[in-house]
Amino acid sequence: MKYPWFELQEDSTDITQGDIIKGCPVPILKEFNIIEEGQNVKAEIATIDGIILTQACDIANKKIENIILCAITSKCDFEKIQRNAGKSEKEIRKNIDGIIKGQQNAYHIINDYESDEFLQDYYIINFKDIYSVPVDVAKLVAEKNGKRLRLCPPYREHLSQAFARYFMRVGLPINIHMK
Repeated sequence: MKYPWFELQEDSTDITQGDIIKGCPVPILKEFNIIEEGQNVKAEIATIDGIILTQACDIANKKIENIILCAITSKCDFEKIQRNAGKSEKEIRKNIDGIIKGQQNAYHIINDYESDEFLQDYYIINFKDIYSVPVDVAKLVAEKNGKRLRLCPPYREHLSQAFARYFMRVGLPINIHMK
């Protein structure tokens, strides 16, 4: 039995968990002290490529005003970043293998996609870079993207589980030392 990784979406404002959205504007806070209601804060708007992590049921039932996006990087760009950081090809391959095996809980990787009409590299999802964007903004950007990918079950749930594992980590102040 085949389990496709993705559905191809086209010119749609319909968004759900697992949708890849490219060029989405996100706020980046620049300067602030203690923020009080009504106080002005300096921020800039950056654009990121991201994947929606908000639960599909919350989006479908309109229970939220903002969606959660995590930044994504193509495997090719990830390798370039690693090379620029002075990593060897062996170290880069070891890092990617560790992500594939789930040994680097801050990252997750999803498959590549190739069809006659669309081509996409593997994506590495960075759970350390999380953004909140209004649903209406995400819908407009999704439509503007034209053709885009939507992660299918069970891969979407696997991503959600990896995201949860990253956040549910608990560091203890003192470990147990057996006598």
